[in-house]
Amino acid sequence: MPNLKFTIVNLVVCLLATTYAVSSTWGNISNSAQLLHAEQVFNASSPEKYVTHEIKYPKNGIGNGRIITGIRAFDQVTNGTGGHATIYSGGPGFNFVNIKLQSQYNYGLIFRVEIYGK
Repeated sequence: MPNLKFTIVNLVVCLLATTYAVSSTWGNISNSAQLLHAEQVFNASSPEKYVTHEIKYPKNGIGNGRIITGIRAFDQVTNGTGGHATIYSGGPGFNFVNIKLQSQYNYGLIFRVEIYGK
């Protein structure tokens, strides 16, 4: 039964980790992928509201000839009050992406978003 014990311990560790920060990764970020865009987002909390922030890559009017292979959205809040990221258009396999960051109710956002491609 050592494998069962190891599996249970890993499951508990994963659950605890997701309780404190919700980071997301989409696609595949290989060693040959290049960082196309990085953005640090800080939006202060707003009483009795959700805080949102949209990331659009590339910015309007700027072309992008590269295909996105992977995206990371790192939640920098580690006390359980962080937000989450959602891709609502584009992403890996496309040359654009629109990402929405949303806080928990009554809290703010602190994220680092990285977009990789070839």
